[in-house]
Amino acid sequence: MTVRIYRIDGEPGFFRPGDEIVSIAGRPVRDQLDVLFLSAGEGTARFIVRRGGRLRTRDIDLEALARERVVFDEMRFIRCRSACIFCFMDQMPGGLRPSLYEKDDDYRLSFLFGNFVTLNDVRERDLARIIELGLSPLYVSVHAVSRRVRERLFGRPMRRSILRDLSRLARAGIVIHAQIVVVPGINDGASLRETVRELASLYPACRSIAVVPVGITAHREHLPRIRRLSVGESRALMDWAEGERNRLRERTGGDCLLHLADEFYLTTNRTLPSAADYGDFPQLSNGVGMCRRFLMELERDIARAKRRGSAPRRITIATGILGARFLRRYAEPLAAALVPRTTLRVIVVGNRLLGPSVTVSGLLAGRDIIHAARRAGVSGCVVIPPNAVNHDGRFIDDVRVRDISRALGVPAVVARSTFFEARVARACLKGRTK
Repeated sequence: MTVRIYRIDGEPGFFRPGDEIVSIAGRPVRDQLDVLFLSAGEGTARFIVRRGGRLRTRDIDLEALARERVVFDEMRFIRCRSACIFCFMDQMPGGLRPSLYEKDDDYRLSFLFGNFVTLNDVRERDLARIIELGLSPLYVSVHAVSRRVRERLFGRPMRRSILRDLSRLARAGIVIHAQIVVVPGINDGASLRETVRELASLYPACRSIAVVPVGITAHREHLPRIRRLSVGESRALMDWAEGERNRLRERTGGDCLLHLADEFYLTTNRTLPSAADYGDFPQLSNGVGMCRRFLMELERDIARAKRRGSAPRRITIATGILGARFLRRYAEPLAAALVPRTTLRVIVVGNRLLGPSVTVSGLLAGRDIIHAARRAGVSGCVVIPPNAVNHDGRFIDDVRVRDISRALGVPAVVARSTFFEARVARACLKGRTK
C-alpha cells in the first residue's frame, strides 16, 4: 500500500501533490499512521516515493519535512460490521448530514480522535500493530464481557474474547477507557457487575469505566424492542455504583475508576460528583463530567467578565430538556451569586426531530431551536451550546447557525465553553454570528 499526498501547506521541499509514499526507512507504509510514526523525531530517513509512475529514493531531513506540512488523502476507515440492537445510527430519520449514517469501527480513529471502537473485528496483526506503535489511549465499547450477552447486544457471533484482547493490550501498557451502554434486561444487573469487575481488574491500564444509558429515538422501525431505564432503575443503579466506586478506590489508591453519565444525575435529581472525582475528565465526549466541567469554566469566565467590566445584563440560552434542568439547578444560582445584575433566560428546546425521549443538547436540530425560540418570543442574542453543532457549525439536520439568526432576526452565537466568554458577549453586542 501507499499513502498519497493531497497538498503541501508549508514550506516547499521535496514532496509534490500526487506523490505516493511507498516506504520510510526500509519499512513499507500501510496508511497515514505509519507515515506519522516513521517520520517523527530528528535526523534523516530514506523515503521511497512514486511520482509519475516512477520510484524515487531520497534521504529526507525530518525537521524539514515537518515544515512542509504535508496533507495526505483521507484515510480509508474500517466500517462497523456489528448489528448492535441499540445502535443510535439505526434510529436516525433520513435527510440528515451524511456523516451521521457512517458507521466506523476503527482502532486508528479511537487513538486519533477518541472514537469508541468495539475491537470485534481486530486481527492478531492489528493488536500487534497497536502495541508496536503504542496507540494509547484507546476508547473501547465493551458493554458486556459475557460472550452470550455480547452476542445479543452486538447482534452477531463473537469470534474473539474481549477480555483476552484487552488483557493483552493492558500488559503492553496500552491505556484503555471503556464504556458500557446499559440496555435494561440485557446487560444490567449481574452482567453489569461482572463487566465492571473484570474491567477494574485491568487497572491501571484501564483508567476509566463509563456507564451510559441507552438512547432511543422515535424512529426505531423494524428494530429489536428495547427500552430505557426507568427513574427508579436509574436510582438503584446509582446506589450500586456509589458503593462500587468506593470499593474500587481501595484498589486504585483513591483514583475514581467508575463513572456514570451526567444524564443519570440530571434525570434522578442527584447531586453531581465533585471535579476531583473526574480526574482529568477522560470521557467528556461520552457525556461524563460535562456538567461539572462546565461549572468550572463558568466560574472562570464570570471572573474574567467581571475583571473586564463586561458582564452582560441579559443572556438567552437555547438548550435541551436536560440542559435546561442543569442550568436552572446549578448555573443560574452560581451566576446569581457572582453577577447578580445578570439575568439568565433559558429556552427549553424539545426534540421534535428524534422524539421526546432524546433530551440532550448535543442532538438538537436547528429547526427545533428555531421553533422553540419563536414560541418563546426571543429578543436580543441567542446562545447555543457548543455540542449542538459540528466543526462546520451545522446541526444534525444540516441547518447552520447563520440560518437560525436569519430565521429569528436576532444574532445566534455558539459558545465555545460558556455563555459568559468574551466572544459571546462581543458577538451579541455587535450583532455577529459565529
